[in-house]
Amino acid sequence: MKRPPLPLRALAAFEAAARLESFRAAAEELALTPSAVSHQVRILEARLGLRLFNRVGRGVVLSPDGAELFGRISGSFDVLAEAVEAAARRGRRARRPEVVVVRTPPSLAGSWLLPRLPAFLAGHPEIDIRVHADLRLSTEGGSRAEAEGVDLAIWYGDHAPSTAVPLLAETIQPLCAPALAARGDLRGPRDLLALPLIVTRDNRVSWEGWFRRQGVALDDGFAGTLQLDPSHVAIEAAVKGLGVVLESDALTEDAMRAGRLVAPFPGLGVSWTAYWLDIVPGAMRRASVAAVRAWLLESAARPAAD
Repeated sequence: MKRPPLPLRALAAFEAAARLESFRAAAEELALTPSAVSHQVRILEARLGLRLFNRVGRGVVLSPDGAELFGRISGSFDVLAEAVEAAARRGRRARRPEVVVVRTPPSLAGSWLLPRLPAFLAGHPEIDIRVHADLRLSTEGGSRAEAEGVDLAIWYGDHAPSTAVPLLAETIQPLCAPALAARGDLRGPRDLLALPLIVTRDNRVSWEGWFRRQGVALDDGFAGTLQLDPSHVAIEAAVKGLGVVLESDALTEDAMRAGRLVAPFPGLGVSWTAYWLDIVPGAMRRASVAAVRAWLLESAARPAAD
């Protein structure tokens, strides 16, 4: 026996309006206008020869006939939604994820990229991002990314290839544990000379350069330096109160937000575009690579969460 065609659009509009008790809320859920929902309900009422809603003030409530219809079809929409989601899950499992390889300096990988990665992967289960932390991206010029199977490369400093675009700016400034910053004898930049100064090898600003910008010479009051590499080791040492580190806000945003690191002299940092994003020519046509590239640029442009 042939099944008569069902007015699915009208039924969907009716079910949403009945469940949410509002044409406006139903319109938002279905990405329609309230008048379009009302039109679909009128089509259904005309087909059934029944009034499904009664107007009360500026709103609507189900009529007895509407309540009976809603009670009989609402469970069917739940079953349909579950069936569609189950099929979608099977489809996602059946598809091999698109692998996108991102190469990045180690410190940026751990401090900036990885904390943002779960949200992207949750919204893009079809993409498998593989992060290669590579110190060469902050110490060498040129790029062998394509030959090594890399799709996107994040470069630090002046070594980026000419095809790279600006990704992330940083401000480098003195940072220390709150207990050190609270010392009463820290009245100006010169007073930092009495504290151990933590040095990292690949920073674009040296302590000597920073003090020179402040008009301070390294005189006999200089307590000396503590060499620690890479940056995340130096940052952790500063968190533990071992000294003052001259570091990037891009790498210390979590510690600063949590109050584990503070700037004893805010406003005396040095800022520039420090990180650059390059895409290898062979990957430019892949939608998955384009999605990861767009996400990286958007994440860099977005202010850090509170």
